[in-house]
Amino acid sequence: MSYIDELSSDELLDLSNKIQAAGYQFPADSVECKSLVELFLNDYNIEKTISKENLWLELLNHGYDLGDRILNFSNPVLRGSDVEELQEMLSRLGFYSEPINSEYTKELMKAVEAFQENRGLSVDGVVGLNTAIEIKKLIRPTLDKSLNEAIKGFKPAGSALNICINIENNGEYREQVVFYESIKESGTENGMNITFASEAGEEMSKENIISFVNKINPSLFLTFENSEKQSVDYFKGKHSVSNIGKKLAEDIGKKLNFDAVGKNNMLLKNTKAVSLVINGNFYQINPNTVFDIVSGVYSEIF
Repeated sequence: MSYIDELSSDELLDLSNKIQAAGYQFPADSVECKSLVELFLNDYNIEKTISKENLWLELLNHGYDLGDRILNFSNPVLRGSDVEELQEMLSRLGFYSEPINSEYTKELMKAVEAFQENRGLSVDGVVGLNTAIEIKKLIRPTLDKSLNEAIKGFKPAGSALNICINIENNGEYREQVVFYESIKESGTENGMNITFASEAGEEMSKENIISFVNKINPSLFLTFENSEKQSVDYFKGKHSVSNIGKKLAEDIGKKLNFDAVGKNNMLLKNTKAVSLVINGNFYQINPNTVFDIVSGVYSEIF
């Protein structure tokens, strides 16, 4: 992204405005501007080799509010923050149950059609101004679920807590196997059903991991990533946040002395389950400690 260092003052101002419109703070200078662009690319899983023209386009797409433009199912698929807002609102209204991924998919079109039919609007799957206004009219702060209400659907009464684990496989194979077995044993001791997204020694793409998690639909999806940074990340979009994820991230982070951070990356936003990404060096952390913390948070909530 060396072209950012070569922007004119007008281009830098335009880029700064687009960054702010996409939900980030207005950068104080070119150095912070470049840092925020990198954060934006990381949040939306966009390659850092993106061209200047495509960067402008991506930021533009993620700066729209619902009603700013007409949305419909098309090829190529329409993407943007207004699509994400549409998904979130229809999800809250009970018409959409797929992952919130900022893409106007066929499933989202069907949800729009169901909403239009329910509200007596023209059923065409196109979100013009009338449909956008009707959706916004039904959304009120009182419709937001409180944390206690949201938690009721987290674990069915009388059932075990189902957790899916995704581990970044680093180090020797033997270390990986020991780590997997320790997590499985710790989960069983705490009354949790543990499923792994991959086995020791295997690697899976993020797309395949998301597909697997959405298929088994666990109560909680935990990703462990080896990183110098120590944080517990939960889903936070431009228009909504995972209340349960935030609560769990804050409590786990407090016990581990990690920061709880709201993020909008692929694993957090595209999985239907409550999802957390825990960053740290986990081959030097006793896995029992992690699950003692999860178990403790679980006890506090339920």
